[in-house]
This record gives sequence, C-alpha cells and structure tokens, in this order.
Amino acid sequence: MERRFKFGFIGTGVMAGAMIRMAVASGFLRPEDGLLFDVNVPAAEALAEATGLAVASSAAEVAQNCTYVQLGCKPQQMNVLLETIAPYVRDASPVLVSIAAGVKLAALTAPIGEDTKAVRLMQNINASVGESMTALCANENILPQEKTFLSEYCRSFGKVIELDENAFSAFVALAGSGPAFVYRFIDEMARAGVLCGLPKATALEIAAQTVLGSAKLVRNSPLHPAQLADNVCSPAGTTIAGVAALEENRFAFAVIAAVRAAWLRDKELGGAP
Repeated sequence: MERRFKFGFIGTGVMAGAMIRMAVASGFLRPEDGLLFDVNVPAAEALAEATGLAVASSAAEVAQNCTYVQLGCKPQQMNVLLETIAPYVRDASPVLVSIAAGVKLAALTAPIGEDTKAVRLMQNINASVGESMTALCANENILPQEKTFLSEYCRSFGKVIELDENAFSAFVALAGSGPAFVYRFIDEMARAGVLCGLPKATALEIAAQTVLGSAKLVRNSPLHPAQLADNVCSPAGTTIAGVAALEENRFAFAVIAAVRAAWLRDKELGGAP
C-alpha cells in the first residue's frame, strides 16, 4: 500500500523531540516526509512549526499512513497505544520503532501479531546536540534495508550500535544513565575549580571542555584510556597526586557501583532477562 509519509512519530516529548529535530536539521528527514501526533496537541504543533512536519489527528492516522512509526510514549502507556493502533498496523504493516525503555520486542508484537516488524532503539539525552549513543535491535521480520534506514536515522543524532536485546540493560546503565554521571563529574570538577580560586562559570567552561577533549582523544587514539592517563602523569607531579587522591577516595569503586546500580534497576523494571 502506498504511504503518504515515510516516517511518523507518535509522542513528541523531550527525547523524541530532540531526535526529530536533529533528523530534520541534518537533512536525513525532509519535512514533507514526516508526520507527528501527540495527545498534547500544543506540543505537537510547536514541534511541527519548528521542523515543518505535518500534524496528525490521531495515532491511528500515523500508523495507517507511514512506512516507519516511532512509538515515543511512556513504557506504562505502551500496551494501550499498541491496542489502539493494532488494526491499522495489521492493515498497513509499518515498521514499529519503540524508544520506550524496558519494553521488549515481544511486548511490541504481542498485541498485534508475530509477523509485526518491530525495532527497539535506546538513545540518550545527548541526541539534542547530535551526540547520542544509540543501541538498536530488531526482530526477525525486519529487512536489511529497513535496518539500514533506521541506522541512518540514528546517525542523524549521534552514533549507533546494534546489540542483542539481552544487552540492553547494560547499555541503559552505561549510555542511558551515564550522561547524568558525567554531568555530575563535570559539576564537581568545576566546584573543585572554585575551591582553587576560579569563578564558577569559568571553572565550568574549563571542566566541560576538558571532558569533551578527553573523550575525543579516547575515541581517536589507538592507546587504551589507562595509557593515556599514564602519559599525563609525570613522576612526583600534579597529575599523579590527583590520581592517587582519586584512588584513595575509591573513585573506581564509585563509578562501577553507579553503573551497576543502574543496570540492576533496569533489570528490575523488565529491561532485559
């Protein structure tokens, strides 16, 4: 059946909105190829005005008229949404793309049928600046070209990696929750700069750029991060004194504990077996 739109979006919250804005801004999605719906009509209209996408009158309209349909509702609302659009999905056979945490592929297909095309994406808040780390997993009904298209979509707002669904809880802990840990680290670095005499705004700019540059070097260098750290540490110098203080205060333990706690919590919420 001929579709009026290539990509439809049900739900236009903060995360979905960031993804949609970047997909359009990057040129991946032309405004005339996208359709939006949200129960919060003013939010959908505001995003449509910013991106040029059309606004649908219902979730069913999106499911019926789009080749790819992103489901951006809250996890606890997913069953109701799937039951609402199920007849239209059976008729039009769009690719369902869920960005809801903890909703497994089997849960996406159960209310509709086992031949439903379903994909899970797990992105992070850095999509808003085109630097998300996104995980993708697809069920056996997805064609190679459909997976390629969705990978390109993910690359419009950052990086993408394909993972088995049973690895999603680990991904959520590391990439989904991880930005909050990094933000806290940057803020504490800046506070330390204030302690050492810098104005907070100056210290924050320095700390943020230091983390940004360090991350880029890790991405681009053939050296292990531990070797990069060793390269900064001169004998009896300032850096090794700071590294020793980190170890004395159980820095490594705190980082691992934070990621593990997030991983365990996601598993409790049903994110992975």
